[in-house]
This record gives sequence, C-alpha cells and structure tokens, in this order.
Amino acid sequence: MQIRDVMTRDPVTVEPETLLIDAQEIMRKHKVRRLPVVENQKLVGMITHDMVLEASPSQGTSLSIYELHFILAKMKVKDIMIKDPKTLSPDTPLEKSLILSQDLGIRAFPVVENGKLLGITTHGDILRLLTRALGLREEGVRITIEGLGGRLGELKDIISIFDRHRAAVMSIMTLPKEEQKDWVAVIRLKVKDGTAILEDLRKVGLQVKYSDESGAS
Repeated sequence: MQIRDVMTRDPVTVEPETLLIDAQEIMRKHKVRRLPVVENQKLVGMITHDMVLEASPSQGTSLSIYELHFILAKMKVKDIMIKDPKTLSPDTPLEKSLILSQDLGIRAFPVVENGKLLGITTHGDILRLLTRALGLREEGVRITIEGLGGRLGELKDIISIFDRHRAAVMSIMTLPKEEQKDWVAVIRLKVKDGTAILEDLRKVGLQVKYSDESGAS
C-alpha cells in the first residue's frame, strides 16, 4: 500500500495572507484540524488547530474582548505557519510513513508531486486503513501462535490447515519477541468457530491461543 491509497485528495487550503481568524473558521466549517498553506499553487507551509489556539491570547489576559478581536483580526497565517513542512510522495510506502511519523513526531503530512500539492494524510487515515486491512471490524476469530522461533517457514503448513477447514485468512501479523529471540504469529480468520482448527494446530505441536469475537480465549 502507498500513501496515495489513504490520502485525502484536493484538501482545503489557505494562503499565507489569510487572516488567522478566517483560517480558524475554515477549520471549523470543514471539520479539519490541519490546513496546508499554498502560494502560487506551491506548498509553502502548514498550520494546525493547536497552533491557532496557542497563537491566540490566553483567557487570563487583561485585554478586553474588543482588544482580543483586534489582535486576532491582524494576525495572518504566515505569522505562525510551519514553513517548508515535511512532505511525502504519493508513492511513499505506507510502512515508511509510519516510521517517519513515529521518528519525527509528525501526525500529518502534505502529499506533494512535482511541486504540486495532491493531498494530505494523517495518522488517523493510516490507522483506519490498517484497521480495514487487518479485518479488525470483520466477524471472525483470532488465533495466536507462539514459539515459532526459526520455524516461520511452517506458515505454509499452517495455511493448509486453514484451507482444510475452509477458513479464509483476513490477516497475518508476525511479531518478534526480541528478548526471547522468538516469533509470534497473530492470524485473523473469517469463521464463526475456530475450535476444530485450534485442535489441528495443536496436533502438529504448535503453541496456540484462541480468541473469539467476545474476547473469550
């Protein structure tokens, strides 16, 4: 999967000269918390809802309501925007964007190609895609296989057991247990009852845990 598969295309934007109070209203109207800043069709910055709040005078100020409105009416997007924000290409792999988000502490990226803003992607967009890809909202069962160690090659044999039971695989995750130099496989199957599958997996010597949709194991 690539960023183009999850990004919001043609996002709402503002210009550097846009008044901050207007940018705040645009966010409210379109129910967004981030706005790319564009000038002459080129991305030049980014502002967020939190940045607008931080730029506003605090409630504890001695200024009157009229003075507060006067200050806000003078401030512009260019006064607070993040200049030259970190961007992604539409061809950026989804997993790379997750690493960048974690390493840089950035929860949203403008998506740019050949200098043109194509879209924006957020941490929430990626999580929603992963939720769908892993089948987390689908009815089924979860089987956790522990103690795989260097036996990851046995996954094909495990899949053959699922095939025998006509159990469609919705997702497979393999997770390392670094302290034990071991691997765990978490598999979601589209079946109503996985007890027979569980028995067959245990017959071939696998350490298996089973959870149904209610969380029973």
